[in-house]
Amino acid sequence: MNKANSFNFIVDKYAATITFERSFNARLAQVWSAWTDPEILCQWWAPKPYECVIKSLDFREGGRWLYCMQGPKGDRHWCYFDYETIKPKSYFSGSDAFCDDNGVVNDIKPKVKWEANFREAVDHTTVIVVMHFDSPADLDKIVAMGFKEGMTQGLGQLEELLKAL
Repeated sequence: MNKANSFNFIVDKYAATITFERSFNARLAQVWSAWTDPEILCQWWAPKPYECVIKSLDFREGGRWLYCMQGPKGDRHWCYFDYETIKPKSYFSGSDAFCDDNGVVNDIKPKVKWEANFREAVDHTTVIVVMHFDSPADLDKIVAMGFKEGMTQGLGQLEELLKAL
């Protein structure tokens, strides 16, 4: 694998979407596992100094991932992701939101629908995620929370982790 990592981040207020695309110098099977295997996912998902703590991850259509981002002082920010469609090693979709530690939704951030596509080339794997918001105002809330910076850091952590796998 020798393709230089690329990262694109596009905010489209009119469509109320965020699209990000990142290429990794790794095989599709490794990248897919990093997004779906709780043992690997929790190692890169939270931007430092936070860590991802997974309470449960049921990766199947109709399943739920319940986790928190835990800060260095013990603060916890709970989230869930409800899986809707899964096409192994190519695509998954679902919705996420902030919640309490039992998965009950709160209004800290808007609910977001995700579509994640995985594409393997000869020398790299590309992940393309489209996030759909109910409104441009909801999109603005996520951007204001530092989503781009946090996702950029998390994907960088994933790149480093993939080198070690």
